[in-house]
Amino acid sequence: MRKPALSVFLAACLAVLSLLCVFPSAAEETVDVLSSPLPLLVNKDYPVSDDFVPADLVLLSDVLDSSLVRIKGNRKIYAVRAAAEALETMLEAARDDGIRNWQISTAYRSIADQQKVMNNRINYYRKKNPSWSKSRAKSAALRSVAEPGCSEHHLGLAFDINVPNTSAFKGTKQCKWLHEHCWDYGFIVRYQEDKTAITGFTAEEWHIRYVGVEHSVPMRDNNFCLEEYLESVEAEPGFLLVEEIPADELPVL
Repeated sequence: MRKPALSVFLAACLAVLSLLCVFPSAAEETVDVLSSPLPLLVNKDYPVSDDFVPADLVLLSDVLDSSLVRIKGNRKIYAVRAAAEALETMLEAARDDGIRNWQISTAYRSIADQQKVMNNRINYYRKKNPSWSKSRAKSAALRSVAEPGCSEHHLGLAFDINVPNTSAFKGTKQCKWLHEHCWDYGFIVRYQEDKTAITGFTAEEWHIRYVGVEHSVPMRDNNFCLEEYLESVEAEPGFLLVEEIPADELPVL
């Protein structure tokens, strides 16, 4: 499949965001990752700069009720406030449906954090396969781990969500509820099994990304991953309009 083409406007937005990080002000100006009219695309072809930092990061434990969700290892995990608040609203709805026992494993990651994740995965493959070179181990790691700068976690809008003390999320009642309902709260299941050829990553049932309801609902209804969605808007700018979603069908976030 051909690589999706971003519009000149989207490409310009990414360039501006990158420049803001490469040449920060004296006050270390951060980037409002939700200011663009369309979701920002971060992947292997569209990385962020080494100094990229999203604005309005908050400590999840300061936003999320501990009765709703556990923070893995009681670590200090950060996310953009709007995404964290939407996550809380969604988990409250899950609780109302009788679905509890959630855990957040990670959200925002700095470039250095992502490098550690990559190094750990490379070391895992080399330990498991002693004959492998570092290059071969890295190639294997890249199927499930993004290079530093290429991870959605840099945006502070993505969450890895699962069930505490379990080794697998797929097939759990939490996973089934999430995949059915997350779209109604502005989230997408970013890496799905039938989209791996487009996203470049294996399926991750636990990885959700906040894009806003005006984008998540059309993506669900058209079975689009983010790359396909942006390409469709590029091909037909009037294709997706907020007005097409009845106001009484939008959840209150």
